[in-house]
Amino acid sequence: MVPERIFLVDGMSQIYRAYHAIRNLTNKEGKPTNAVYGFTTMLRRLINEEEPDYLAVAMESKGPTVRHEQYEDYKANRPRMPDDLAEQIPYVEKVCQALRVPILEFERYEADDVIGTLASKAEAAGHQVVIVTIDKDMFQLVNQLVQVLDPRTMTYLDSSKVVEKMGVEPGQVIDYLALVGDTSDNIPGAPGIGVKGAAKLIGEYGDLENLLAHADAVGRKSYRESLQDNREQIMQSRELVTIHRELDLPLDMDDLRREAPDNQKTFELFTELGFKSLVEDFVQPTKREDAECREISGAEAVKDLLEEIAGRTVSLAVEYPEGDPEATDWLGLALSAGDNQSFYLDDQTLRKQSGELEALWDKPGAWVVHDLKQHLLFQLRGGRPARPRDARDTMLMGYLLQPNQNDFSLPSLAADYLGQVLKDGAELFDDPRQELADRAAVVRQLDRKLLPEIEEKGMSSLLEEIETPLVRVLAEMEVLGVKIDCRRLKAMSQEQGDEIKQLSQRIHDLAGETFNINSPRQLGQILFDQMGLPQPKKTRKAGHYSTSVEVLEKLAEEHEIVRLVLEYREASKLKSTYLDALPSLVDPRSGRLHTSYNQMVAATGRLSSSNPNLQNIPIKSEQGRRVRRAFVAEEGFSILAADYSQIELRVMAHLSQDPVLLESFREGQDIHERTAREVFGMHAVMEPDRFRRHAKVINFGIMYGLSAFGLAQSLKIERKEAQKFIDDYFARYSGVKEWIDKTLRQVREHGYVSTLFGRIRQIPEIRSRNWNLRHFGERTAINAPIQGTAADLIKKAMVEIHRRLQKQEMKSRMIMQVHDELVFEVADDEAGQMQSLVPEVMEGVASLDVPLKVDQALGPTWYDAK
Repeated sequence: MVPERIFLVDGMSQIYRAYHAIRNLTNKEGKPTNAVYGFTTMLRRLINEEEPDYLAVAMESKGPTVRHEQYEDYKANRPRMPDDLAEQIPYVEKVCQALRVPILEFERYEADDVIGTLASKAEAAGHQVVIVTIDKDMFQLVNQLVQVLDPRTMTYLDSSKVVEKMGVEPGQVIDYLALVGDTSDNIPGAPGIGVKGAAKLIGEYGDLENLLAHADAVGRKSYRESLQDNREQIMQSRELVTIHRELDLPLDMDDLRREAPDNQKTFELFTELGFKSLVEDFVQPTKREDAECREISGAEAVKDLLEEIAGRTVSLAVEYPEGDPEATDWLGLALSAGDNQSFYLDDQTLRKQSGELEALWDKPGAWVVHDLKQHLLFQLRGGRPARPRDARDTMLMGYLLQPNQNDFSLPSLAADYLGQVLKDGAELFDDPRQELADRAAVVRQLDRKLLPEIEEKGMSSLLEEIETPLVRVLAEMEVLGVKIDCRRLKAMSQEQGDEIKQLSQRIHDLAGETFNINSPRQLGQILFDQMGLPQPKKTRKAGHYSTSVEVLEKLAEEHEIVRLVLEYREASKLKSTYLDALPSLVDPRSGRLHTSYNQMVAATGRLSSSNPNLQNIPIKSEQGRRVRRAFVAEEGFSILAADYSQIELRVMAHLSQDPVLLESFREGQDIHERTAREVFGMHAVMEPDRFRRHAKVINFGIMYGLSAFGLAQSLKIERKEAQKFIDDYFARYSGVKEWIDKTLRQVREHGYVSTLFGRIRQIPEIRSRNWNLRHFGERTAINAPIQGTAADLIKKAMVEIHRRLQKQEMKSRMIMQVHDELVFEVADDEAGQMQSLVPEVMEGVASLDVPLKVDQALGPTWYDAK
């Protein structure tokens, strides 16, 4: 008969391990959860993989222990538990309660003693014991029935492994520890005898008593004298490191038999803590009240459906073909109208009754969809009008409410806001139509939950007037795409390849040998070992010199080879990322590039793009700007690019109401030149170009919470001088300083910041006890209202320009958005009209206390439109 196994977890060692291993993990309120999460995942892994018969967690008792009574200085040097760890301990206890794992502690004794006693009891009962810990003190308990499990590697340590790790048998560990001592517990041991010496002495003399009895025979003088002079201290250390095994624990072993977790309690706790990856383990999917659905088939049934749902809010779920990017037809569609009413339309009905369905999409009332853009894209790619024209998007609402999150899928939001787990319903529903109806019902419930929160937080206008209409704009831009001249890209790639070869040859000539320029290790050896350039610190993990951009830029001005390496890297990245990659992304049918715009990625509200990332096309170097020559217009069209000028600085002027900034922008002054005069005085007059560059760094840096250290690095000046520049800036621009201070006070009080149009961003880091994390929160709190307002402005402009183009039935179309720039493909006979319409809308999209200014240009390529 196989003996049952009891797993005893050393609680505090695992909590501390998780605390130090996982950094900066917080819940939505900004409270730390790293120790709780690490401990929980360890416990779940233990339960799932090891399937213990018995399981318990041993914790330290409150207050002094018997060891403090024996030795007054026991643990005297141990620092106080960090506050952000202490506030997590109650949650660890809640996790154990929810998982129904007993927590054991015994007054005046430590967790080690509880584990030692339980191990002895379990041995006597013939159980196998597994001690889950990283504490070497526990090795003294190891024997034929007791093993230690290292949770970091899930490695079991038996007697032979203990000998391998410590050099002594488990039965000798106490004597070994008595000699070595323990600095963390302030156990002195034998001064001058380390781990190797202790293992050798115990191995030679067998045990501590025999060693001390023959101390005068020990050959090494320092060891001999330490043993002779510290006998009493060594014996006291032995008593302190000895784990008690005979505590009178008031429990029966059956009290530790593993039970199934309390699923509801565990689900609620993990949802509260934000442990999404763990939530689904504890709740089975359940049918929503209106999941059962009625199939709609035929023209008459569709007409009846129209009458039945007229004027009501209806949620929608669609079944898309999987794995077929060319597919343009839905497989099925489910509607939920509440009051236990759900309807299903199959693919044949959707095709045959398409005319009747047009009326369905345009019905009065409100549509609710999850991921509206996917819904519209599918219709547009199929050559159909994008319907419904007006719909709320629960994915978009989830993003607006919690922009720091990275998962706005239906299952994620259902878990967060409804406390429901949405899984594959094959095991739950006999009919796949019911599963789709189930999802439609969840979308409806989410809408009921999220919409009031949107209204409560003052984001109704943001949702209805900016974000929701923008979905349609982005969908049409994605389907339209931008024309790419692949032949030009191929020619540019060949030119770039020749340039890379020339740069390689010049680098090798300067180095005096051929090496792999792409290898950081080889490059570091050439630059710092062989050529003797000023050496940076070696990276901790790789053990070789850092050749990062930051390191090389500091050396580039004085060392030609470094400047050439930076040019080589830029040229290589440009070639591989754009010149070679873009042609493969062009749709061969349209000859156009169809990027994906991401509306729900950046927490600030800015749009991003992917596949390819248009936002990252370099613009600072001429090499990078040349890529834009491949972005061309169709015949009969030109490219118009319109770019907000210094939009974020203008937003900062409006928000801060700083009189100097307001005056500068109202009078059309060069803001960087004005700042140079205000901050640097006569220096700016004597060296205008240099100090204008300095002023530009400061102007933009202030919006990102630039520190004196960061400014010193950017300007290559002393930190003290950089601090003076910042102090002088705030002395002249006192309104900016007052706005920053006010913003930080508000975010510390409320935990979030907002834009001019009501967009919010939570800043949980602002309350962190970790200085680096808190400083990041402060920088974010300053920048988010500025960058977020700028994002809202260009989104408003996109929505209004799109509306004007449709209303006036123009052929010109918006094709790209990149940061603060909008790009259009303009019909030649509409060029004048567009050059008036675009800046008119962009500059008039909002009334700020400083004028918005747009720079625009027209040309055959994106490069020429500058």
